[in-house]
Amino acid sequence: MKDYTFLGYSNGSRFCIEGIDVFSHQWQTLGECDIVLEPKTKRPYSFSIYKVESGNRTITFLAGKFSDDRWGFYAEKSDDMF
Repeated sequence: MKDYTFLGYSNGSRFCIEGIDVFSHQWQTLGECDIVLEPKTKRPYSFSIYKVESGNRTITFLAGKFSDDRWGFYAEKSDDMF
């Protein structure tokens, strides 16, 4: 399991990553998944890895639904984060 940063929850109508509303774009699966921990319960979930292209920008993220039907979003931690 890699180290991921929790980006937030969404009800599925809107969620912005790096200024891009991911629900306004088509998600392209990278054919991979990884285990993330739900931030409040620390329960593990297997989420898929996606990319979204907007103009000349590409963002990559993990996303999936938790047991309460909310979407959760994560990004892989990098050395230049925070």
